[in-house]
Amino acid sequence: MKSKLLNFNKNFIGRAQQWQRLEKIGEEEESAIVILYGRRRIGKTELLEQVYRTRNIIKFEGIESKSEQEQRYAVMVQLAEYTEEPLLAEIKPTNWTTVFKHIARYITKGKWTLYFEEVQWLADYKSNFIAELKYVWDNEFRYNNQLIVILCGSSPSFMINYVVQSKALYNRSQHEIQLNELNLIDTRAMLAKNSIREVLDAYLTVGGIPEYLKRLNKGSSIFINLCNNSFTPNAYFATEYKRIFASSMAENKHYSSIIELLGKRKFATRPEIAKNLQIQQGGSLTNLLNDLEVCGFIQKYSPYNLNEQTKLARFCINDAYLNFYYKFIKPIQSRIDNGSFEKNPVSALKTTSYQKWLGFAFERFCRKYHTVIASILGFSGIDYNVGPFYNKNTNALDPNFQIDLIFDRADGVYTICEIKYLQTKLGTHVIEEMERKIELLSNPKNKTIHRVIISKEGIDDALTRRHYFDNIITIEQLFDDRYW
Repeated sequence: MKSKLLNFNKNFIGRAQQWQRLEKIGEEEESAIVILYGRRRIGKTELLEQVYRTRNIIKFEGIESKSEQEQRYAVMVQLAEYTEEPLLAEIKPTNWTTVFKHIARYITKGKWTLYFEEVQWLADYKSNFIAELKYVWDNEFRYNNQLIVILCGSSPSFMINYVVQSKALYNRSQHEIQLNELNLIDTRAMLAKNSIREVLDAYLTVGGIPEYLKRLNKGSSIFINLCNNSFTPNAYFATEYKRIFASSMAENKHYSSIIELLGKRKFATRPEIAKNLQIQQGGSLTNLLNDLEVCGFIQKYSPYNLNEQTKLARFCINDAYLNFYYKFIKPIQSRIDNGSFEKNPVSALKTTSYQKWLGFAFERFCRKYHTVIASILGFSGIDYNVGPFYNKNTNALDPNFQIDLIFDRADGVYTICEIKYLQTKLGTHVIEEMERKIELLSNPKNKTIHRVIISKEGIDDALTRRHYFDNIITIEQLFDDRYW
């Protein structure tokens, strides 16, 4: 049987830890099941195919919006092509067990990788695929000690609930890998010709998604590339959101409704989301929010001193691209489609609004990578609770108030971070703002206050002379790979 021929990609960047783990699995003299999942365009296929390019790979891909029966037929057609036995394409199996048994005939010996991609589509979001794979694994696949079965999907909620947590595959040489976005250091390597300021703008706008970053890595500037790929008819970023929901979610209008609501505002509470969707605050809403969190599309956060079950918990969009889409593309979608910006795409993205939005995105970035901030400040070895700060009193005074990031450290210190993403150096006006926030912070244990400013361009001479902040973090430090 012929296998898929793959070439070495000399431009492959990042994923060192996952590469080593997958490589080790391939070197062991034991059959294995690898479960790998992550959002669309995160680089799952490229990683798997690069690591296992020297093995015999046969790959079967799920097809969007096809029934389980149609998926089985399609797999048999693909198997017929691999084996060069056209009669296999005429078989119409009524269950997955039959399909797997046909495949098993050709991979009983040798270094084979059996790769199922977009498992959620192959399974049609049902449990039959995994349940029947278990039977054939137990009785046929596992006897080839050089066989690796890969189950890969772009729907993290399905992959966790129906594959990882499936009793059918429990304790069956199972290896689970969740693939997340590239970090800032790897993103800089992908955008090597650009300044670190441009790189950080790109990261805050589309995240560390390899395919998205490639789209921004052409032409004279990231900003121009972003606009060209967003504000012309059928532009990549103007249509990508549809593909994300198609690959990550079973059909449910509430998923996109939640994202759209959060795209219009900095955050929303659970009651606010329920009211917007016109549904009860029960289990169905919990499941919707959990699915979106598992997929990495939204994030639930709460004050640093409270657990996540508090009624003060807030939800925000966690996916950079979706945040950008709902803020800047969705509101003018009809104008984009009719070509209003085709001659001058950059006119669609107002610089002032975009820079303000980047400021909010930078706050989320710092919360997400608080371990990097702690490393820069030199207390990463100390236990701490971390998060924003707000409470019922501050909500009553100002619903939008919060301390961006606070570390409640075990060594008796509050490290309070003020986060600014301005295009100029920060001046003394920030002192009054910081003092107001410290005044609203409850400090019953009288902990030491450690003041930190995280600023894109640093601080001006007047603020420097005041010696108000104990530490100043600029983006140059964020790009120091010693802290990642």
